[in-house]
Amino acid sequence: MAEKKKKEFTLRKLVFNDKYLIISSIILAVIIWIATSMNLSPLTTKTLTVPLNVDLKGSAADQLGLKCYGDSALDIEVTVSCKKYLARDLKEDNINVSLQTNAITTNGFLDVPINVTTDSTDYQIESYYPTTYHAFFDVEDSKVMDVSVNYPQDNYVEEGYVMGEPLLSESTVTLTGPQTYIANVYDVVADVRFSELLTETKTVDLDLKPIDAYGNKVDYISINEGGDAVSVTIPVLKHTKLDVTTSLANKPTGLTSDFQVTYDVTQVNAGVLEDANIKSANIGTIDYSQLTVGENTFTFNVQELESIVVLDNIKTITATVTVPDTYTTKTLSVNTGNVVVTNAPDGYKYSVEGLSSYEVTVVGMEGSIEQVEAGNISIVVDLASVDDDEASLGVNSYKALLSIDGSNTCWVYGEYLVNVNLYE
Repeated sequence: MAEKKKKEFTLRKLVFNDKYLIISSIILAVIIWIATSMNLSPLTTKTLTVPLNVDLKGSAADQLGLKCYGDSALDIEVTVSCKKYLARDLKEDNINVSLQTNAITTNGFLDVPINVTTDSTDYQIESYYPTTYHAFFDVEDSKVMDVSVNYPQDNYVEEGYVMGEPLLSESTVTLTGPQTYIANVYDVVADVRFSELLTETKTVDLDLKPIDAYGNKVDYISINEGGDAVSVTIPVLKHTKLDVTTSLANKPTGLTSDFQVTYDVTQVNAGVLEDANIKSANIGTIDYSQLTVGENTFTFNVQELESIVVLDNIKTITATVTVPDTYTTKTLSVNTGNVVVTNAPDGYKYSVEGLSSYEVTVVGMEGSIEQVEAGNISIVVDLASVDDDEASLGVNSYKALLSIDGSNTCWVYGEYLVNVNLYE
C-alpha cells in the first residue's frame, strides 16, 4: 500500500483556516478590550483610616530634650483618587503618614504638620484629616509633694463607732510632667467618700489629683509613674468607756501585793478595735527602779496609746504610786568590782572604767533591808545591742541593770550608768 504523503503546514493555510481565525480574533479582541478599559477606566475615590504613631526619637525635638504631652497615636482619614479598577486593591499599607518633626523646636502648644504620601504614582492624595497634630511640648520635670486627703462627708461611721486617724500608704508622691505645668502644681489631693456608713476598718485606693492654687486640675501630670497606687486606711473603732490602768514592771518576787496607784483621770472615752477585747486603758509601764518611799508621780502621753484612741480632750494623764512609810531606804557604796559585763562584741576586749555613781539607794521593808550589804548588789551591763561591726572603740556609757542577791523583797532605786572601754 502506498504511503500517504504528509501534509505541509503553511501560514497561508493558517490564515485561511476559519477555525484558527475565529480563535485568534477573540483573543485579539479581549486584549484590545482590556487595554482600552485600563486606559479609559473612570477615576474614583476611596477613603481609608491610617494610624499615625507619634514618635520623636532621633528628631530635633528629641535632641532638645522636648517631650510630647498629647495622644501617642491618632487616626488619619485619607481620601485617595485612582482608576476604578485599582481601588479595590488599595490598602492602608499603601499610604504613608508621618509628623513633620523638624517643626518642633520650642516648648508650648504646637500644631505640627502631618505628611501623607502614597507608595505609587497610580494613587493621588485628594485630602486627609486632621492635617496637623495638636499637642503640648516641653522639657520633662519632676518633684516630690505631700498628699492631702479630703473627707467631705459629715459622718463616715455608724452610731456607736468612731473614726480613727487615717493612715496613708505613702505620705508623699513623685510628680512627673512638663516643666511648665509642674511649676503650677500647688497641692496633690484626693476626696474620700463612702456610699454607706462604716462599722469596720476600710482601705481604699486614692484618686489623686494635682491642682493649682485655685483648685483647678493641672493637666499632663503623672503621679508615681510605674509605682503602686496610694491608699488610705480608715480605722473604725468601737466607742467605749475604759478604766485607766498602768503596769508595774520588775516587781521583787517576794512582794505579795502592788502599791496603791491613783490617777487624775480614772476613766476615758475611747475607741478600740471591736475584736481586740480591750477591757482597760493601760497608759504605760512603771518600773520598780523608779519607786522610792512616798509619792512617785508619772505623766503619760495618752494621744499615742497602742490600740486605743482617747476621745476625750486630754493629752496627758498623771499616775501617782505611793510607797508606804513601812518601807525605808538605805544607801550603799559600790565599786567596779560589782560590775559584770555580758555579751561583749566578738573580737573586742573591755575594761570597766567607772560608774556614774558609786552610791546606790536600796528600798525595802525594815527588817529585810538591814540584811542587804554592798556585796549583794549586782551591776550588769549587757552589750548585746552593740553591733560587732560597728562597735565604738574607746570609753562609752551604758545603762546598767542592778539587782540584789539574796533578797526578793528589796529593790534598787534610780538609774545608773557604767563606763566601759572597748578595745581590740
